This record gives sequence, C-alpha cells and structure tokens, in this order.
Amino acid sequence: MSFFQVIKNFFITKRYLYFLPRKLRLKVFNLKKIKLYKTSTGNYFLPQFAFKDLIRNEIIDNKIFDKKVFEIAKKHIKENSIVLDVGSNFGQMSVLFSKLGKNIEVYSFEASKYLFEILTKNTEINNANVKLFNNLVGNVSSSNFQIKKANLSKFNTYGSNKIEIIKSNIDKNNSEIERVKSIKIDDIVFDKKISFMKVDVQGFDLEVLKGAKKTILEEKMPIIFEYEKDFEKDFNYKFVDFENFISEINYKISSRIDDSNYLIISK
Repeated sequence: MSFFQVIKNFFITKRYLYFLPRKLRLKVFNLKKIKLYKTSTGNYFLPQFAFKDLIRNEIIDNKIFDKKVFEIAKKHIKENSIVLDVGSNFGQMSVLFSKLGKNIEVYSFEASKYLFEILTKNTEINNANVKLFNNLVGNVSSSNFQIKKANLSKFNTYGSNKIEIIKSNIDKNNSEIERVKSIKIDDIVFDKKISFMKVDVQGFDLEVLKGAKKTILEEKMPIIFEYEKDFEKDFNYKFVDFENFISEINYKISSRIDDSNYLIISK
C-alpha cells in the first residue's frame, strides 16, 4: 500500500479521532445527528457520527448486515404472511423482509426511542409494509419500565449495547433515562399466518421467546434467535435454559448460523 493510500485510509476510517481522549471521542460518536445514505439495499437514515457502528457501516457499504440470517429467513418467509422482527435496530432487515413477496407485513419492535425514530424514518422512506412497536419485548405485559437511553459506551455499535433497565426510582427529568412500555408477543392479535420470527435483543432473547410461547405453539413458525455467552451473567441464564425452552415448545435446533445465531424449527 502506497503512502498516499495509507494517509487516505487514515482519514476515511476516522482514525484521527483516536488521538482524542476517550471521553471526548465518545461525545463525538454519540452526537444524535442522522444523515440519509442511498445504498443498493435501500435508502437509510443512519447516525452520522457513529463512525465505528458495524451495522451502520455495512449498510453504507451496500451490504446486508447479518446476511446469513437474511438468506435463511428468505427461505422461510411466505407471501400473505406476517414476519416478526424483534430488535429491529435501524430497520434494514425489516425493510428487506417486507420486499420478499406479495402482502408480507413485518411487525418491527424496537425499545430505544432514538433507534425507533431512525427505524420509523427508514420504513417510511423505503415504502416498507411494516407495523412499528416502540416497546420493550419480553415476558411481561403492559408495564412501564425505565431504561437508559441508547448510547455508545462499552461497544461502538448501537446494536451491541444491551438495554439497561433501571429498577430504582430516578428523577423523571434525568436526561439519560427514558420510559418504555413492555409487551409480550402473546399480547398481540394477529390477523394472518406468521411465517417467520427473528429475535435479536442483546440478552433478552429468552424472555422474548417465553412471552411468545402461546403464539409459537399456534403458529409453529421457524425462529432465529441470538445467544451470546457474554450475557450469561447479566441475565442469569445458560444455553441449557434455551435448550429446555426449545424442548418445551416441541422445537429443535435446525442449525447454528454463526457464533451467536440459531435457527429453530418445529419438530
């Protein structure tokens, strides 16, 4: 690589920001300004200054983030059906799911108000057939929760930072806290067949599945969920807890898609 290319990459990848103190660097990354990017997979509003966000960068580079997940989902999603996208982030997957055939309606769930704002813009600009839910999905119906606002701190990608529930009473004017209502998938009345479900909620996946048990038993749709060992301590579970639930609903693990995503199907 030539000296010119090294210098060019230095500026393109924003490496100069790493000469800033970490605290100041994170302030830049967390600026909540969004910008429209036109890509081969659609037009997307994305955080302009989240330079290290992997999902953002893959979308800008004309790629599908979690492409393996998308390719497997494609095989199962049917026309005239509902798809559940729990943990929709910026909405690329929801948009693409909705375009896979006639009359596919995607139910997209996102707890963070900031990410939900971006999700809403992206489904609208892409004319996607998506029903939006700004809720914390789990195994608790219609309760109010306090959560920390979406921020880049431990990880540089919004989709990698788990939702932090604040259990103690905090001043309602606290600028770092927002309120969100919980929902179970079983609380929703669906008006047509569910052909597929994707769950990616940074550690809450098992609670989402438990809150969807009745729906799963009725619909028997293929499901992709995420399991990350890093969250075992935070959520007090092991992979065997997922295996026990999978057995309860008479499903089986069809494949391990990558390090963290699993496809399960009805036996």
